[in-house]
Amino acid sequence: MIPKTTLVRIVARQRKNLDDRIAGMPRAILASMPYLTDQALLIGGVRGSGRSTLLLQMLQNDYPQAWYTDFSDARLAGFDSGDFDKLSALVAESGKGILLLDKVDYAQGWARFIGSKLAEGIKVVATVSLDTLLAMQQARQEGTDLQLAGSAAAQEAVVSASLFIPRRLGLFGYLEFLEAVHRRGGEEAVEEYLLRGAFPECCRPGRTASLLSLYDLIVNRDVLIAKGVRDRVTLCRIALFLLTATGGGVTANAVRNQLKVKSVSTVTEHMEHLERAGLVAFVPILGTTPGRQAVNPRKVYAVDTALAAALSPEESLSRERLFATMIHNHLARKYDAIFYTPECGGCDFVVAEEGFIAGCIQACYDGDDPDLMQMKIEGLSEAMRQGGQRRGLIVTLGRSERIPVEEGEIEIIDADTFLSE
Repeated sequence: MIPKTTLVRIVARQRKNLDDRIAGMPRAILASMPYLTDQALLIGGVRGSGRSTLLLQMLQNDYPQAWYTDFSDARLAGFDSGDFDKLSALVAESGKGILLLDKVDYAQGWARFIGSKLAEGIKVVATVSLDTLLAMQQARQEGTDLQLAGSAAAQEAVVSASLFIPRRLGLFGYLEFLEAVHRRGGEEAVEEYLLRGAFPECCRPGRTASLLSLYDLIVNRDVLIAKGVRDRVTLCRIALFLLTATGGGVTANAVRNQLKVKSVSTVTEHMEHLERAGLVAFVPILGTTPGRQAVNPRKVYAVDTALAAALSPEESLSRERLFATMIHNHLARKYDAIFYTPECGGCDFVVAEEGFIAGCIQACYDGDDPDLMQMKIEGLSEAMRQGGQRRGLIVTLGRSERIPVEEGEIEIIDADTFLSE
């Protein structure tokens, strides 16, 4: 329990310290933020995506008179429902009608507190971990109550998920990267984006050490501690394996055999934890039945190309795989679901929106390799046939062309143009 007088001092110092912080470049997601209503805006993302900076930008540019509290402050460790009662009283005394709460899921009872503020007519914007955001999105899709339990980042709460509007904050998109590093677009800029990566604080030159430190924080805090994993060595080996296998197909059993892990269930559990922490994403095979997806490998993609390259034991990770990872991460910002097809050489990405196939895309770093390009065309044509699509895309580093096929038309497009759309 934190004394009310102490809480007053901490909140006041937090707000004063914001005066010395630079909000930086406005994030693209700000343009699509909804108006604050009787639902709380919940912003989540992988550690290092810039959630706190985004909240600061909203505070400085949109809600300068809002109440602000940062729950990741070490002085607020152990914040619980009793402390929320004191905070509620302080908010009432201030007369403020908007709350900006940073990393609110560090505190026990946060969801009920937000629900009570909404009932009072107070508007709320809060940042949370990616794991919490995913739980919120799942509860909304299933029409169930939000039930969070089991870690410092998500303590027990049963609250209607309909009270929240979830928004996922990704890493820098290509256009954001160009603005951040003051570059014009083009083939060289795409190469630079590929190699520097998209973490906002790590994409400038000489930041490899910062990137590796961030990786350690995600593994240790967002998985090891948050999920109560006991075997750190096994977790780290699986994380490293998945990140450096980016662009390839994996199964839990194959990972178990490769790394000599005792139980396949341990691998499966760790893979899920790493995905929910935001380090990797898995792409299933396109299929009409769960059984088809269950028996086939999933493609794995690292959250960031620079992170995958920095962790790789190889002197340099395959540009083709890094390029495919970059394209995947771009598509993941735009579409609800991504699949792949294996037939006729395979199609890297079949994207879906609201349950319907919206496009078929291949990633091909070297568009001048005739054998590789032919394989991509054949795999894409088959995916277009399966998905009922008349148009397919092959994204290359620098080549642009249109090719008529039996299924319709394939457009070969350069990555600079594709990533700028």
